Amino acid sequence: MSRATGDAETVRATALPSAGPVLTAHTRQATNEATPTPRATLGVDIGGTKLAIGVVDGSGQLALYRQHPVTNRSYAEVLDHVTDLADTIRADHPGPVDGVGVAMAGWLTPDRAEVVAAASLGWGRQALQRDLQNRLGLPTVVHNDANAAAWSEWTAAGSPAKEAFVLLTLGTDVGGGVIVDGRMLTGTNGVAGELGHLNVGLGSEPCVCGSRGCLAAYASGSAILTWARRLMQDNPADAARMLAETGGEPRRLNHTAFNAGVVGGDAAALAVIEQAAQAIAAASAQISRVIDHQHLVLGGGVSALGGVLVESVRNALAGTAPLGPVLPRPQVRIAAHGNRAGVIG
Repeated sequence: MSRATGDAETVRATALPSAGPVLTAHTRQATNEATPTPRATLGVDIGGTKLAIGVVDGSGQLALYRQHPVTNRSYAEVLDHVTDLADTIRADHPGPVDGVGVAMAGWLTPDRAEVVAAASLGWGRQALQRDLQNRLGLPTVVHNDANAAAWSEWTAAGSPAKEAFVLLTLGTDVGGGVIVDGRMLTGTNGVAGELGHLNVGLGSEPCVCGSRGCLAAYASGSAILTWARRLMQDNPADAARMLAETGGEPRRLNHTAFNAGVVGGDAAALAVIEQAAQAIAAASAQISRVIDHQHLVLGGGVSALGGVLVESVRNALAGTAPLGPVLPRPQVRIAAHGNRAGVIG
């Protein structure tokens, strides 16, 4: 059996809201010729714990979606897995697919042809764009996963042309995407928007990037579980629901059990959420000094907490230091496309 079959989550998602034009930031000028009908593209999202793939139709809607856990993170194995999934999903899609867009959790070269490093996967430099294009036989572009997700959410919001828009992807790591006046900010070296590695001033917790005190060390999905396990061990009376969900073993805590702790009112779980919200608010305050963003969108697996997370971040933002007479308060919401934003973008 192909690795792409068996345990996949397969969803036909025609009800998702439109994400706008696919993989383009340009406006087509009116001509006397008929505008060609956009064709479908294949979206691939390579993350630290999951691999997602979908067909995005010409109107920007996600027509077919599959998701697998990443159990072997070696470069060769991930390439094989992407190839198998792509072959399977193309066989299930009735129409042609014209190209491939890859959202990648890692640092890319400025031309996005190569991965420089992917800490969550343990990769060094890899020619991902070339290797996938050769395997799939279709034009392939690669982008940072948070930038791709930001583009998806920006288009879902109606592509506001004169506003500053920030997305934080709260997953295995914390990624960021920044769009100002309709343009994605990527920077000279392609690392603009690495917002998960802003120092948020909450301490010196080690981060996967090699630094300390980063936003990702407090608000990523992996960090949230780390902090919660510590509190389960140190203060079991404040973690009754999480301990019940894990059979009394903190090491067995996963996001489902943690979310149950939040819903059940575990003081330990709520304290971890409050700390993550404080970190997000501190990062947002720094970002506001540079771009004064109107929108702060929260995506990634942690965003499944929904209103609890949004309300905590709003409260934390109210307590940040003003800039003179101004207290930046961006609009905070959960990503409309959730964990599928990278595939759509």
